[in-house]
Amino acid sequence: MNSDAVIGCDAVDAGKEWLRLTTVSGAVRTIPWSAVRLAGMGERVEGQVTMQGVTDRVAPYRATHDSLWIVYGDGDFAQVMLEKASPKRGAIVSTFAQQLNTRWRGDDLSASELTGAMLIPPKVRMPKGIIVALSLVAVAFFLALMILFFLHGAKPTAP
Repeated sequence: MNSDAVIGCDAVDAGKEWLRLTTVSGAVRTIPWSAVRLAGMGERVEGQVTMQGVTDRVAPYRATHDSLWIVYGDGDFAQVMLEKASPKRGAIVSTFAQQLNTRWRGDDLSASELTGAMLIPPKVRMPKGIIVALSLVAVAFFLALMILFFLHGAKPTAP
């Protein structure tokens, strides 16, 4: 699970197909928009959600920046600190709203939504081969029950 602190609008590159974040540690995360599970501004979240290794890195920027929280992948997240006065801020927020649709919570992001999205794993797909095998086992089981029922008989009962 990745947990990243990202500082400044210049550390965010929001393309048409992906989001690229440059973290404080220098790592670059390229995230397809389809992998973003939830995002929103953190005014209602500040002070309620703390993440080890992230909260302390973004703390010095709270007076001049606003938090943008992003949950993606298998519980990965980033806390992006956007400058309040940056001319790039509006374009970044607008791109998030456009790309994420209902997954963009804007200023309505709550601490419970954020922590819930981080803790609930995405749906896991079962391979088709396993589904077919389980279906065949179920059919065989019910056929065996029907054969036993008819061979050892259900006898009519008198009223």
